[in-house]
Formats: sequence, C-alpha cells, structure tokens
Amino acid sequence: MGPLQDIRVLDMSRLLPGPFCTRLFADMGADVIKIEEPVKGDYSRNFVPRRGDFACWFMEVNRNKKSVALDLKNEEERRLFLELAKTAQVVVESYRPGVMKKLGVDFETVKQVNPKIVYCSITGYGKQGPLVKQADHDIGYQSLAGLISLSGEKDGKPSIPGVLAADMQASAMAGMSILAALHHAERTGEGQEISLSLFDTCLALVPGVSATYFGNGFVNMRGNNWLSGANPNYNVYRTKDGRYMSVGCLEEKFWKNLCGVLERPDLIPVIQDETKYPWLKDELTAIIATKTMEEWVELAKGSDSCFAPVLNYDEALATGQAIADEMVLDVEDQELGNYKTMGFVTKFSATPCQLYRRAPRLGEHTEEILSEIAEPEQKHQQ
Repeated sequence: MGPLQDIRVLDMSRLLPGPFCTRLFADMGADVIKIEEPVKGDYSRNFVPRRGDFACWFMEVNRNKKSVALDLKNEEERRLFLELAKTAQVVVESYRPGVMKKLGVDFETVKQVNPKIVYCSITGYGKQGPLVKQADHDIGYQSLAGLISLSGEKDGKPSIPGVLAADMQASAMAGMSILAALHHAERTGEGQEISLSLFDTCLALVPGVSATYFGNGFVNMRGNNWLSGANPNYNVYRTKDGRYMSVGCLEEKFWKNLCGVLERPDLIPVIQDETKYPWLKDELTAIIATKTMEEWVELAKGSDSCFAPVLNYDEALATGQAIADEMVLDVEDQELGNYKTMGFVTKFSATPCQLYRRAPRLGEHTEEILSEIAEPEQKHQQ
C-alpha cells in the first residue's frame, strides 16, 4: 500500500483543482471518499469523450476513489456526513465561500465532531475581498493575476496558455498544505482550516516576475524579458517542415554547444552583446529554417545543447523518456475493456503509487461506507 494508507479524505470538490489533489492522495494509498450530490454528482461525469458510461475526464481525475451520494440539504444525510467526518483526517471542498456553512458542514461544524480534522477550502478568490462571490475559470484567474499578459508575441495579442496553471498548481499547493496541517495535527491534536485561492496561486506562480518588480519596478510582459521571447537564446524557432524547435541556452556552456550543432562558432561571443539580439534572432531563425525538426533532433543528439523539438502531446507520450518513466499505464478492466491512463509522477522506493480501482460510479460505495458508521452506533446502543 501507499504511504498515505492510514489517511481518509472526504472529497467534496468538483471538476479539477480539488479532485486532482485528492486523486494524488488516492494514488498514494489514501482512502478517498468522494461525497457527491445525488442524481447529478460531479459535473465532469457528463464530459466527452466517454468510455462506456464513464466520462474519460472523470476517470482520469477520480481514479482510486470511492463515491458516496449524499444530499447535504437533507438533515438526516447531513448527520450521516458528520458521522463520516469523525472517521476522516481530511476534508476538501471547492464551493464558493458561505456554501458549506449554509449546508451545515463547514469547518467550525466539522471541528466540533472531529477536533483534529484538516479542512481544505479551494476557492477562486479566497474568503475576503471584493471578488469572493465572483464566478470564474482558469483563464479568468490567470488574466486578473497578470499571467495571460506574459504569453504571446511582443506587441501582439496575449495567448491563452495551454495549461490550466491555476487549477493544477492550486492542486499541488493544496496537497502540500494538507500534509503540513496533518503533521501539525499529529503533533498537537489540533486540526485547522486551510484556505487557498486560485487567484493567489497565480500571483505567486511567477517568482522571477515578482522579484524583478519588487526589485526595480520592471513589469514583465510578453516579449520584453529573457523568459518570454526577448532573448535569442531562450526562444522558439520554426523549422523547414513547419514544426518548431525550442532553444533554452541560458548558460554559456549550453550556448557554445548549440552553436556547435548549428555549425556557427562565430555566434558564441555575440550572445554577450544585447544590442545585437535582434540580428542574432534573425540569424537563428534563418539557420533553423534550413532543416526539418527531425533533422535537428538527430543533429542535437548527445550535444547537451538545450535544443529540443516542440512536440505534440501524442508525440510526447510516445517518447522513450515517457515510456521509461512508465507515464502511460495500460489498464485491463473486465467491464470497460483495456484502456490507458496517466502514470505516477512521484516514484516512491518503498511505498509506490498504485492503481487500486477505476473511478467510481455515482454513489457506488454509499451502502458500503455508511454501513461502516452504522455498525459502531449499533454496538453502542447494545
């Protein structure tokens, strides 16, 4: 079993940030129970494409979990949730501020039945300030936090990032914070509430940007700094066949190696003169356009030049590195047939992550889990 096999998590979140966080816990062996609204459940259950009667998105984000359907607006089912909370170490929720209190399952209420509970609330804009009630998605949080302005061509339209950075980084931040709070609870017997917003996560996601702004007032934007296209040695260039190669030679030794691959040793000293950067960009553009992406990949092999192909996702999964790291799992399922799912990023030497079970159907484990909390009550009454 995984390193978190003695941890029970009640997952009241939906869609991506909370569910991905709790999936990481489940992959590490935690007993994650997804508390879902009857009939509808997690909205992502309705996404396409589908695998049988399962949404592939839902399966990817909610594997290794169990599902209990409870209507928390119902007094008896709310009581059952609080009984279940007595058996858990962690609660994760992603509703707007005030919703959990209205339902009677907020931190203060749960703490009364379980003083050691770690209660993590993932919100869009936190629990104070003018935007706390505002609805949004990843693109909105990134826009307001200044991240969208960093992507795209200089003087051009900002680009929508291909990664849901707010959602995914908030998932990781929540997981780390929960583990820290669990450590505190184990030492002191005191649980606590964790409040984490996607907006705040975005603000803190670019320490280089904040460091320069706090240091000298410089505002990083697309194309005006060394990490967003201003420099020729950290950029993306089109190849002969319409594909792209990335150059990431921030250190002098890697730049020298790249110039060797390009057979242009005369360019080595030019990188020291920023006034020649526009010319140097034009030179790299012209040189890299003379060969196909595959040809450059072959020439760059073993060169240690930070010169990489810009692959599509299917190509990335097929690389020898992804295969060696077992980042694609082949699953055999008697009911759904064989399918693939993402592997485990973290490699534990003693307690490896595992695929214990497919994602649950809505309420699949309701009877099983609720019978656990009913048995102690019956014994107490006897």
